[in-house]
Amino acid sequence: MIYFLLVFLAMSIVGIYIVDQLEQIQLDMNATNMDSRVGFIIASSDPLKSDNWSENTDEIQKSINNMQIGYNEDLYVILNDEKKTIIAGSVEEVIGQSAFNTNKINNYILTKSMNGSPAYIAPPDEFDGGESSSYYHMSYPVYLDGSIKGYIYFVNNIEYIYDTVHESRDIMSKATVIALAITILLGLILSTSITGPIKDLTAKAKQMSQGDFDHKVDVKSNDEIGQLGYTFNFLIDELKTTMSNLQQEKSKMETTFKYMADGVVTVDTEGNIIHANPVAEKLLNLSKNDSYDSAIIKVKDNMLLKHLKKNNFHGTDILEQNGETYNVDYAPFMNNKNEIGGVIIVFKNITEQYKIDKLQKEFVANVSHELKTPITTIKSYTETLLDGALEDRQISEDFLNVINSESDRMSRLVSDLLKLSRMDYSQTKWKKEKISIGEMVAQTLKKLQMHAKNKGISLQSGEIPQDMFVMFDRDGLEQIMLNVAGNAIKYTPENGNVRISAKRENGSVVLSIKDDGIGIPEEDQARVFERFYRVDKARSREMGGTGLGLSIAKQISDAHDSTIAVRSELNKGTEIILTIPEFR
Repeated sequence: MIYFLLVFLAMSIVGIYIVDQLEQIQLDMNATNMDSRVGFIIASSDPLKSDNWSENTDEIQKSINNMQIGYNEDLYVILNDEKKTIIAGSVEEVIGQSAFNTNKINNYILTKSMNGSPAYIAPPDEFDGGESSSYYHMSYPVYLDGSIKGYIYFVNNIEYIYDTVHESRDIMSKATVIALAITILLGLILSTSITGPIKDLTAKAKQMSQGDFDHKVDVKSNDEIGQLGYTFNFLIDELKTTMSNLQQEKSKMETTFKYMADGVVTVDTEGNIIHANPVAEKLLNLSKNDSYDSAIIKVKDNMLLKHLKKNNFHGTDILEQNGETYNVDYAPFMNNKNEIGGVIIVFKNITEQYKIDKLQKEFVANVSHELKTPITTIKSYTETLLDGALEDRQISEDFLNVINSESDRMSRLVSDLLKLSRMDYSQTKWKKEKISIGEMVAQTLKKLQMHAKNKGISLQSGEIPQDMFVMFDRDGLEQIMLNVAGNAIKYTPENGNVRISAKRENGSVVLSIKDDGIGIPEEDQARVFERFYRVDKARSREMGGTGLGLSIAKQISDAHDSTIAVRSELNKGTEIILTIPEFR
């Protein structure tokens, strides 16, 4: 019944729609054809283009007679006078009569076309006593010099259109009846062949959902329903096998996925490697037939399987391999009997964290040492003064100068540490502005000239273009140049030379501060920008340095998208190169 109703509704709706559309299309095509015919008549008839139709009625009639008028068509030329006189046409008996007095003309559309637009009327229409007509009427106003001279009235018998529509409706009705009959027959057959096996399959599926895998479907055919039954029975067999392994695989995969970003090795209780990801294979240099013990003994012998078993396969260890440090975590996975089926070992690379921890420890030790030295000096000189040295004015002044100098040293150290701390946490607000390199170099020379002169060092600059500018924080750039140039003066022997120069290179300004001092060993050059790092610690402290100058310069340059590098040769000199994007 459902199939019957669906097909009946579909065929009825489609049939009604198609017939209606067919009728409308035919009428629209007829109207378009009539428009084209009238337009052609007006364009091809010179008398219709004349200013005075009443004086050219004969010529108009001749032109109408020369035109091909269909057997089911009538054409009338109506003068736009008071009576609306028919002055020519294909029906001679009405020529000379008023259009309003003949039943050949529909007065309604003639009157409607007087407003200047074509008017149409299609059956079913009733006029002249209420008789029904199968004619399509069109009244077309003709303009000359901006006024309506008359009307072309066209009548077309469209009974053939309705004959075609009626035939189409009969065809659709017969097709609907045939489709309904076939639907009833097929519906009975399908309902019998499908619903029975599906009901049986549904019952078995409910039993399977409750965990009963012992009942199978009786397959009676080899069609789609039969194939579904075969597949269902195969599914039951596969589920029996899969369910026993599911719990073990679930536990193993959850643990593996938890650590898969690092090296992961899965080992059973016999020492066979079940799985190893690429990181672990590279770390342990695994080959195809390696067992866990044969691989791990090459890198850490206290992590053999027997040692892991002693800890019930739970624990943590540290492994160093190929210059990197790994944190090793291992935990067991359970099998379907809830027994330990093996162990999953995760190698987590903590090299960077290890280095950071080491650097932090070195930093704390360096700060403590740098602060301890001046504090010890201050304390010892103060105790000496308190023990009686205050009585001697010369000794007191010398001791107080030492205390003051050490206090200044601690102040500089704390100040530099605060600067680095603010830069580390991006708390420093840089005020970038357009800076002339020539002016900055001149200012640096002026501030350090006296210091260089006192040491007998020649401090000079090369020729620097006046139109060389950078966008930089003024105080930051000045501090870099003073720190680097100050170091050059500090570590250059008497009668030495320090030279500051600048040049353009690949859209950047390359600023060079070069000396011919003691130089830096090659093995130390990579670390000169580290905090508190000194090539010669004792000599550096004697010269009053904090060990933070180059670190601060590096931090400032990085904050301004610039680079700072060192070139040096022991006992020949050092060159610090600062590369800054040029501002144009």
